[in-house]
Amino acid sequence: MRLDLKKSGYDVQFVIVNKADAADYQAELTKRTSFAVLQDLDSVQAWTVHHRGQKDDLYVYDKDGKLFDYLPVAGPRTTILSPAEGYATLKNVVLAALKK
Repeated sequence: MRLDLKKSGYDVQFVIVNKADAADYQAELTKRTSFAVLQDLDSVQAWTVHHRGQKDDLYVYDKDGKLFDYLPVAGPRTTILSPAEGYATLKNVVLAALKK
């Protein structure tokens, strides 16, 4: 999606926050992505605080760094990116945040 948006003239950054108890998988996750993977630590617990404890929730921030939209994985909007509907959902939210 980052490359798709870049082709349309939008410079968007994506970041993954990897759970502290999933540190063993950080290298594999980093190999599969083209963007930043931040590793949480037991002493920080950023993943739990920020993600409310739910895996695969999505947070979209506007250009000023303010939370624009929160898309929980178990929410009413499809957020799984492999089906066209989920991809379109996230892309539309990102575009709306960029235009804010």
